[in-house]
Order: sequence, then structure tokens, then C-alpha cells
Amino acid sequence: MKTIKKYLLIIISISMLFGCQKKSRKVQNIETFGKLYGYARWFHPSDEAQEIDWDKFAILGVQKVENIKSDAELRDTLFHLFSPIVQGLQISNGEIKSPVDLHSLMPSDTLNNKVVTWQHYGVNLGEKSNIYKSHRTYRDTTDSYSAFIKSITDVSKFQGKEIKLTGYFKVQSSSPGSEARLFLLPVTGNQDSQYFQRWVMKNGVTINSTKWEELEVAVKISNDTKYITLGGILKNDISLLSDNLSLTVKRGNKWEEISSANLDFEKDQSKSNLNNWQFVEDKHKIELIESNFNSRKFALKAEYTGKIFEEVPAFGECIHESIGNNLYCIIPLALYDINGATYPKSNDRELFELKQKISEAKTTSDFYMYTNLASIVIAWNVFQHFYSYFDVIKTNWEAALPETLEETYSNNDKPDFTRTLSKMVAKLEDGHGVIYGTTTYHIPIRTELIEENIVITASDIPQFKTGDVIKKVNGVKAGKVLEEMEKQISGSPQLKKHRALNVFGRTFHSEIMNVLIERDGKGLSIDVQNSIGGNIFFNRINNFQYKSIDIEEFEPEIFYINLSNCTSANFTKHLDKLAKAKTVIYDYRWGGNLNLIELIPHLIDTTVNSPWWNIPQVVYPNQNNVTYHKKNWSLQPQLPRFTSKSIIITAPCVVSSAETEMGIINHYNLATTVGEPTAGCNGNVNWIDLPCGYKVMWTGMKVLKHDGSQHHLIGFQPDYPIERTMEGLQNGKDEILEKAIEIAKK
Repeated sequence: MKTIKKYLLIIISISMLFGCQKKSRKVQNIETFGKLYGYARWFHPSDEAQEIDWDKFAILGVQKVENIKSDAELRDTLFHLFSPIVQGLQISNGEIKSPVDLHSLMPSDTLNNKVVTWQHYGVNLGEKSNIYKSHRTYRDTTDSYSAFIKSITDVSKFQGKEIKLTGYFKVQSSSPGSEARLFLLPVTGNQDSQYFQRWVMKNGVTINSTKWEELEVAVKISNDTKYITLGGILKNDISLLSDNLSLTVKRGNKWEEISSANLDFEKDQSKSNLNNWQFVEDKHKIELIESNFNSRKFALKAEYTGKIFEEVPAFGECIHESIGNNLYCIIPLALYDINGATYPKSNDRELFELKQKISEAKTTSDFYMYTNLASIVIAWNVFQHFYSYFDVIKTNWEAALPETLEETYSNNDKPDFTRTLSKMVAKLEDGHGVIYGTTTYHIPIRTELIEENIVITASDIPQFKTGDVIKKVNGVKAGKVLEEMEKQISGSPQLKKHRALNVFGRTFHSEIMNVLIERDGKGLSIDVQNSIGGNIFFNRINNFQYKSIDIEEFEPEIFYINLSNCTSANFTKHLDKLAKAKTVIYDYRWGGNLNLIELIPHLIDTTVNSPWWNIPQVVYPNQNNVTYHKKNWSLQPQLPRFTSKSIIITAPCVVSSAETEMGIINHYNLATTVGEPTAGCNGNVNWIDLPCGYKVMWTGMKVLKHDGSQHHLIGFQPDYPIERTMEGLQNGKDEILEKAIEIAKK
């Protein structure tokens, strides 16, 4: 009997080992496909690669490679899949040491032929509303506008009068669908950029002469004009020179020059301060060149480049990378454009057959293994090539792909996969890393971590009382429940804990939850129905004493503002009182209906700047040689000037745009802060639409503090760190607010 058992154990062990190896081979195959997929989708510039549905291609590819048994077969399958859309593709067993053969990629005549490459400003994944762009050089799919612009803010002397802008222009080259105009625009309100473009292209004076030509545009300045914007705008593929601009005003029958307008290009050659000219460059390069057109030294040149920024791979540059399973790939990063098409062209039959197979790939938002695996491949690649914070997080992102694929195979239903995908996104430690598209259920309570206890601080149902300590949920220890929840939430440690507590006990099904609590030293088991309605950002259940007020005077000259309730209109209504008060406490713990961006102008005497937004400019995979475009914005002082002391109560829910405000406040020392650290996450979000039906939000740029130090994961530490205590909770105290009031009285 012992011998039989022994052999059974051996057989079981061998079966388990074989099963693990088989699954591991599947994961390795998909990992290899996935890496090649990322290189081809976002970095190979062929026209054919833009003709396919890449989401369906991912599903098809996962199915094709999953059960392959050898590296040689995998190599051949991958080549057959990708070669119709990736010209010049090479895949080899073992490292490719020979030089790249470029002859097949070079047309017989390369003179004057343009080179097509990918440029990613961040990365655009289909969201038209965000600031990020992905562009193939010389492949315009939407109109691009560049401009040289100057604003005249002091218009009081010109109201009711006619003014005229004059200049000399010469078109150097243009293509169909392109145009340029000289404009002079009186601005009476807060028109957006689309209004500006439409008005200028409709009412501006056309610039079209290939020889130097004098042009002029005149307008009458109404009494409600706030400022004047003038200059030139270029649409699409046109290049020009500009010189001798001047602005005149009509007084009686004479035109007099407005010398204060300073329209020449001579006095300061720094691009950032050229007599306050602003250059807006979208596929154009605007610069000053030496000119012999007249006695002046410099003229302005606006040249179409077909690029959204300067860096591009040169023809001949290739991706040369290991993709796993002892396979290496070579993929060209640049192709020539011949007669409006990338060269060389694909085999028509092979491309047609591939498109046919792609069209047959099954897509569904229901639980389907191949859609789920493809979604992991897509999401991992986006972050691998475009997420900007790998330098400050500890995650081994290379290992995250096989780990997540392996776990995906163990999923049995949609909630399982949701948790798997969430854990992968959590490894980014990105406070914007949130998955949308699933319904969740929550216990109708508010929990906080107080003195290492998970404590109920508010409830929507009478079974729970403030101060109840949760010991278990459905038989699982409360600490373990919180720990597992944090693994599915992305962000800094303080933000993960805050959001996990917001959705403590979250499930993906409607069910009766058993909660074991400790009350007055005794254990109590409570069954409660969970419900839809909670979210990780804010738990709206609270018994906060001032949750229903917006502005209240606690004591003479000490005001309190609940930022989650206060409106801009009510804040404006109380401006004079707030300005003259001794202290104003701004409570950010419950969110921000009123943004502090409305307060800051009343706290300053001079211009202040936001932090720098560092937008990645990506042309190579794996974030090699990334450059950054820096942008920021300014705030001007407004009256009334607040003489009151400002105290801000902060918490980990202060995130993103709220941390932009806190960054300004922190750098310019505009307020005292009390409470907990902010989230440590800022920067415009980006979005990934996955074939599994989920939408993933994430941070698409890098933001640093004003002094250039790290903000991500750190946030802003309060001047007075305060945590709640069990004693304070039991006595109905809000220790954080009490500390703010104590400081206010000093």
C-alpha cells in the first residue's frame, strides 16, 4: 500500500510539473508576442500597420502563439503574423550580429523623398480630448496650426479708433490644403483656441505670394475690447518668411506708428523673450534667420517640418531587441515616403489574408480568456514605453508581464480578471491608475485606520456605531482585507491606504456580508447587505459636524470653509469679509467643489507659476533617450488682497489638480497646512480602452516640485502632522480641525 501511495505521489508530482511547464510555455510565447506587438504597433511607421485593428490583432496573436512548442515554430509564426505590416522585419533564433540590410527598404531614388517615423508627445490612444499626440512625420490626419503671436494689453488709447497691421511676407513652399494668414484680432471675451483659429482663417489676409509682398489688415477697436492679438497663422504644409511688421493707428486722416507695440525681431534673439512674441509650433519650426531683404538684420522664418517636435529616428535606425524564447527582432524605425505611400509596399495577398483573419477575431466584454490576455499585453506595452515614473518606483515592470499573464490563466470569472488587471496597474504606483467599467458593491460604512485599528467612523445603517472596531469580514481578518485591497489600488502608500479604507470590504457581487466587530470590549457579529454606490476616491458617508455648511464664522474673525460644499459664487460673495478676517481655515478633506486656484490670486502680490509639466517626447521603445517638453502656467494677483492668515487642512484625497494648487501654496509659502500628506500624484491623465471592455486611466506626463525635486509618491507634507486617536473619536473630537483652530487663534 505504501509503495502504491509512493508511486501515486510521483505521478501526481510529474503531472503537476508538466502542467506548470506547459502553462509557463504559454506565458513565454505570449510574452514574446507581446513585446514584438508593442514595437510594431507604436514604433514601426508603415502605412499598412495603420490599416489594421490592433486590438483584434492582439487577440489573434495570443491565440496563434499560445500552444506553440518550439522556439523555431514561434519564430516562423511571429514572422508570418507581422511581416505583412512590418516591412524589414527580421526575427532570429539567437542574437542578430550582422548589420541591418537596408537595401530592401531603399527606393532607387531617395533624393527629396521624405522619411516617415513615429513621434509620441506622451502618447495618444484615441482620446481626442487630451493634450497628448501620436504622429507619423509627414502623415497629417488632422489639420495642424502654427502661429507667431503677440498681444497688446494696453488698448485704452485705441478704443474707438482704427488700427492697422502691416508687414512683408514671402511664401517659400506650400502644398494643397495649406494656407497662411496675417491677422489683427480685437478680443472682447474669453474665446477659446478653436474660435481664434476659425476667426483668423476666415477674416485674416491671405499670404500667398512667392515674392516679397507687403500686406496689411485693419480693424476698428470697440470700447469693450480687452486686448489685441496679432501676427501670422499657418495651416498644414506651408513655409514662409516675415519681416518689417508695424502697427499704426489712424488719427484724423493720418496713420501714426505705435512704437510701443515693438513688433520687430531685432532687439532680443532669445526665443523665449523675443519682444514678447510667442511661437506656437505644430509641425512647423519658427525661428529667426539673417536676411538681406532690408536694412534690418533678422527676419522670421516659419518652416513646415512635418514633425511635432525636433527628435526623430534617422533612416537606418532599427529596434534591435531580445523578445524572449531566445528570439531577437529587428524592426525599422523609419521608412521612405514614395508618391504618398511608405516604401516598400506589402504583398497585397498576404495583407488581405491577415486583415481577414483579424476581422474574424472574437471580441467581447464578457469573460473571455483571449480578450483578457490581449488586454494585458496592450496595457503592459503602453506603460512599458510611455509611463514616466519608472525612475522613482521600485516595481520590476519586466517581470510584471509574465506574472500577470500567469495569473490571468488562473482566473475563473470577470471579477477574478478585474483583480488581476488591478494588481498589475497597482504595480505602477500611479494615483491616477484606476480601472473603469465594472460594478462594485460596498458595505455602507466609513472606515479609518486609527491606532492600527480599522474603525467605523460613520455608517448609513443603525447596526453599526461610530467607534466600532472591525475584526473580520466574511471570516477574514480585517488587516488582511485591507492588505488585499491595497494590492489592487495604485498610488503612494498614503493614497493606497486612504482609498482602500474608502472601499473597505468591496466585492463584485451583491451579497450579505458578515462583519465581526468589537464594541465596548465585546465581540458582535453583524450581517449586512452590501450595496452599489461607493468609490475609491471619496467615501461620502460621514458624520462630520460641519458637512452641510460651506462658509461659517467659528469665532470673531476666524472663518471656516468646507471646500467640498462651497461654491465659487458664495466664495466671491464673501471675499471682502474673508480678506479682512484674522484667519480662514480651508478644509480639503472631503474634496474640492471650490478649487484653491480661486483663492491663490488673492494671496499674492506678484505673478506665481505652476509646477512644470514634463511631457515625454518618445521616438524609441523602452523609453530610450526620452526628452521632455516643459510647460507651465501663471496666476496674476487679484483684489481684494487677503490679509488674513490661511490654514489648509490636507489629506491623501488631495490629488492631481489639487496638488498643483498645493504646489504653488507650498513653494510660495502662502498658507499653513495641517493634517496628513497629500496623494503624491499629479499630471494630465491619459486613457487606454482595452478590448476586455475596461478603460484604464493613468498619468501621461511627469510633474516635479517647483525646485525640481520628486513629487510623485511623496506629495506635500503638512506643517502640522495630526492623526486621529481612539480617545478623540470616542469623545466626539475632530483633532485635526481642533489643531487648525488652535493655530488660527495664535
